[in-house]
Amino acid sequence: MQTFKKSKPNMVSAGKKLSKITLVVSMMFLGFGEKASAQNNPDERTITINMSSSELLPADLIIFNVNINAEAETPQEAYRVHKERESLLAKLLKQNKIEEEDIDYEPIRMNKVSANYRNQDDSKVTRTNQSVSLTFSDFSIYEKIQVALIENGFDSFNGQFSSTEISKGKEQALISAIESAKKKAELIAKTSGVTLGKVQTINYSDHQIGIPQKSSLMSMEAMRSDASMMDFSQTVSVTANINISFNIE
Repeated sequence: MQTFKKSKPNMVSAGKKLSKITLVVSMMFLGFGEKASAQNNPDERTITINMSSSELLPADLIIFNVNINAEAETPQEAYRVHKERESLLAKLLKQNKIEEEDIDYEPIRMNKVSANYRNQDDSKVTRTNQSVSLTFSDFSIYEKIQVALIENGFDSFNGQFSSTEISKGKEQALISAIESAKKKAELIAKTSGVTLGKVQTINYSDHQIGIPQKSSLMSMEAMRSDASMMDFSQTVSVTANINISFNIE
């Protein structure tokens, strides 16, 4: 039986990116007028910019999540069935040459559950559960793996697109958000007749949108008689959100 090893997928930096930027601006002026100036610290006068920037990346990976489960009247029987399915999955991964570094998994979980929910039967059964996550770039094996799993009693799995450029995409989205926030703050300060000062605070977060967006590109192979949706290029989106407060003079 194959031994699973937990590791993180490698990230490769390459490719062309498309950007879109959304903006929410909030501005607070404190200390204007003689009375206000006497009561407020000038350092509290700020312009705050909330900026979001997204990068579209080529989808060149599939993350496939498989849930191994079994149910039986006794813990021993449930565990036996579970190990059979685990062994079958391990063999399937070897046959499709999925490397150990592209496999993440959790330990087996076992618990007692009611055997009959509707009739409120007091009898119990043992249920097992184990999550396995696979990452691969060969899209052609995606459907084959699913068919093999269904044929062997698996009933819980799903896949999503990802990219080897996620790390660089997040970095570029952050740079774009910061640059756009600074330009917007300079515009507001100039238009308002004040001078933009140093950065006072920065808050930042990023995330990946799991659902891919449709790409404007299409593989020529999609015109074949045996074409499938996997022939169409897809993209995934990563977004950086930034909140910057600038002092104003």
